[in-house]
Amino acid sequence: MTRGGKREGAGRPTKVDEHKANVIFLNALKTVYNTDTEQQAKEKFVIDLMKDYRGKHFVAEHIFGKANSILDLNTKEIVQQPILSINPLIDYD
Repeated sequence: MTRGGKREGAGRPTKVDEHKANVIFLNALKTVYNTDTEQQAKEKFVIDLMKDYRGKHFVAEHIFGKANSILDLNTKEIVQQPILSINPLIDYD
């Protein structure tokens, strides 16, 4: 049986709820990194992410978009384009 119409809790959170979540997250980052501004906390968080392969992958996908997958229907193999290494662009000091 299909369920149509409005349902409690379905869909995207409201802008107010998203803003509340962002405020909580940014305050936590400022505390963890002992910074005065949200911008400094965000920068330190991204730098920490870039120290690990999965973090680099996450940042690269969000900055440059996900790598295209080329699918050859005859061989059923997925060939992924290499992800650009942006590690040299980041100054960790």
